[in-house]
Amino acid sequence: MNTSPNGNKNHPWLNLRADFAEIRISIVTYLRHPVREIRRLPDWPWRRILLAQILLTMVTGAVSGLVHHSVLSILAGLIQTPILTLITTSVTTLFFFYVFQVFQNQFVSFRELYLSIFFANIPFFVFQVISDYFPPILLIGLGFSALLLIVTFVANFKISRAFASRLIGGVYAILVVLHLLAWVNNEHWTQKWKHSGPRGESAPAVELGK
Repeated sequence: MNTSPNGNKNHPWLNLRADFAEIRISIVTYLRHPVREIRRLPDWPWRRILLAQILLTMVTGAVSGLVHHSVLSILAGLIQTPILTLITTSVTTLFFFYVFQVFQNQFVSFRELYLSIFFANIPFFVFQVISDYFPPILLIGLGFSALLLIVTFVANFKISRAFASRLIGGVYAILVVLHLLAWVNNEHWTQKWKHSGPRGESAPAVELGK
């Protein structure tokens, strides 16, 4: 046991037990009252933010794979989902970070903005678990996340409500179109595969007398 009074400060990555407890309490409370809690997010260091995001996306990714009854899907959910989520959240944060500076003349904390975007996306992560059974629910989860982004931008970063609504509305509309196109394309190839032969080619039609 580290008996140094400054042990936790010198080794922040070792204090995982406190991190796990804080993450569990904060996320459970947030899921119960998302609109209220998005206005007063915890002041977490980068360590806890990234740990919370990795743990949550590993769980939702694994559950999504479990729904598919596939070991490969479960492994992909445990490994691929957290990595992709970290990348997309970073890119999204960078986008809003510069948009606020250019169009609102607001310099915000990158860490706090990342934290806000992560929490706002929690409904999307949860709804994504069963999206294969009911694809429109993904857009519902995305809509909840969009509304929470507007709330946190206005409450925590003093962004104009009108500007935040137009910005998030535009981004949401683009994402809806992209998701619909992806779903239609997936359905097209799924139906094509179902109607094809075992080798991916349908048998040629035979016409008698020719």
